[in-house]
Amino acid sequence: MNYRLLSIFLCLLISGCASTESISPAVPDPSLQQEDLLNSLNAGGVRRVQVGDELRLILPQRRFFIQNTMHLKVSAYPVLGQIVTLLNQQKNLGIEVLAYTPSADLQQQTTDLAQLQARAIEEYLLQQGLNTRLIVARAWDSPHQACRKGGRFVQDPVQIFCIEIRTRHLHTEDSD
Repeated sequence: MNYRLLSIFLCLLISGCASTESISPAVPDPSLQQEDLLNSLNAGGVRRVQVGDELRLILPQRRFFIQNTMHLKVSAYPVLGQIVTLLNQQKNLGIEVLAYTPSADLQQQTTDLAQLQARAIEEYLLQQGLNTRLIVARAWDSPHQACRKGGRFVQDPVQIFCIEIRTRHLHTEDSD
């Protein structure tokens, strides 16, 4: 009796497995993934500006760094990881990480801090697997350039405007 029940159960199990369709997981649309990623970055405080083929990501200094240090906040790591994901979707990028200061006339330590913050972002992006052919980190301390090129977040201290990540596609002659 037990043998018959076991045989019937096995037959039903095998026939049930054979008749079910295999369901493959749905592959999300890449444009929807891109849109979700951009929305997530926006929610993380990153402003995105597209100027021709140049992409600019503007990060509020206050959200990414412990005040008056070059040390990244733990809360910045997920957003920076998303930036790596976004930038790795493009090939042959040249990247500039710029930290804005209001003027070269301010204390040297402010410019030094901006340089250290730009380098901290650069190093973290590379550690997270950023695939780029060229990356440069520097402080941008000209008041005229900062007014034209960058923005200031209301909550940020006066000493540092923001961190800006600029990308552009490299042509063959640019990367040699």
